[in-house]
Amino acid sequence: MTIHIFPKAPSTARIISAPATLFSTSALLFSLMSIPATTFAASFQILEQSPAHLGKAFAGTASDVSDASNVFFNPASIVELKAPALTVAGNAIFTQSTFHNENSNTNGVTGKTDEVGYVPNIYYVHPLSERVTLGLGINAPYGLASDYDDDWYGRYLATHSKLEVVNIHAVAGVVLTDAWSAGLGVSYQRADVTLESKLDSTLGVAPSPATDSSAKITGDDDSVAADLSLYYKPTAHTSLGLIWRQGAEFDLQGDARFSLNALCSPNAGFPTGAPPAPTTGTICAASLAAVAGDAEARLRLPDTITLSGSQQLSDYWWIHADIAWTEWSKIQSVDVINSNNNRVINTLELHYKDTMRYALGFTHKSDCPWSWRFGAAIDAAPQTNPTLVNPRIPDQDRLWLSAGFNYAFSPATSIDVGYSHIKVDKAHINNTNPLTGHHVEGSFDADVNIIGVQANWAF
Repeated sequence: MTIHIFPKAPSTARIISAPATLFSTSALLFSLMSIPATTFAASFQILEQSPAHLGKAFAGTASDVSDASNVFFNPASIVELKAPALTVAGNAIFTQSTFHNENSNTNGVTGKTDEVGYVPNIYYVHPLSERVTLGLGINAPYGLASDYDDDWYGRYLATHSKLEVVNIHAVAGVVLTDAWSAGLGVSYQRADVTLESKLDSTLGVAPSPATDSSAKITGDDDSVAADLSLYYKPTAHTSLGLIWRQGAEFDLQGDARFSLNALCSPNAGFPTGAPPAPTTGTICAASLAAVAGDAEARLRLPDTITLSGSQQLSDYWWIHADIAWTEWSKIQSVDVINSNNNRVINTLELHYKDTMRYALGFTHKSDCPWSWRFGAAIDAAPQTNPTLVNPRIPDQDRLWLSAGFNYAFSPATSIDVGYSHIKVDKAHINNTNPLTGHHVEGSFDADVNIIGVQANWAF
């Protein structure tokens, strides 16, 4: 990672640019839209788009049609809903991530984040004819939330992170034959990001929370993406679904603002060599002034392909499966540029890899109003290299264990409740900034619990 910001200090002392850590943060803002300690699927993807599917660990998402949420999971399958249908849902994600320090040198304290994220979903399906069905959905397919104390070890990498991506999704399902249907969807997405971090005003000479400066970076953009889907139901007992979802591309426009400590000002701080060599404070203030203001970067979100199957095993039992591929390899490195002077603020090296997710679930349906669901899933992380892990991305492989139920008040009205516990493997970080010498080394222990509730109506 090369950052061209500071004049080279004519000193044998280790003079490290505090802005380097800041610009790592800005790169995360614009390049990731990502990675909370409260990540619920791989990296910054959010699967929580249906409490009904949550109870099966999102197995059978494109093949099991029970309510209007298939507007998102497989538009081709909404032709199975023969009357107008409405689903309104909410998911609460309770996440706690604790950092265990091993060999950090930033003079901080142990950090943790325990944010609660709320993910709403609303879907409506309206059959136009026996062959054509339309649908509309509003949800949040990507997001993050994390909040560390201002004096923790990794404060120069991250303190506060927030991402919200709102997705408005219009779809059409068309019956092709007695067994086949196809779907087309178009999504309008709006992304809003806020990232905050601390800056070492002494450029690595004497890092301390008492002398830190602060950075707050915001960015937003909107985009359009598409999806194509198929649904195959050869018998009343067997169904298959396939969906390709395009990743949106954002040209993020942002703003970088800094609150400077007194040590980050002209002639303040520590000497970098014999006069007239500038002090650390002079370098700090001049460097931040040079890059403050407007910034931009381009980010392409990953394409995804999901194959699902559902099979009736007996009068009361169904089995469901999902295999999902996510093209995270689209995100390798991202340049963050000052919009006013075209200076490259940072090149962020992520080196993400494509991932697979596997889910298996069961549904028990009987003649009574209750239906029960169970499921498990294995969800791989796109990046686990400790030298690339960032506190905004304490990502690791995860195991989902889920259960849920549906209760039908009448043939037209029901409620679903789903619960998942996600066991996240320990994420290790071994991050060294080559310009400041800041070293953050340790591990994150994360615990995630999700509960979702939805109401369904048919008209």
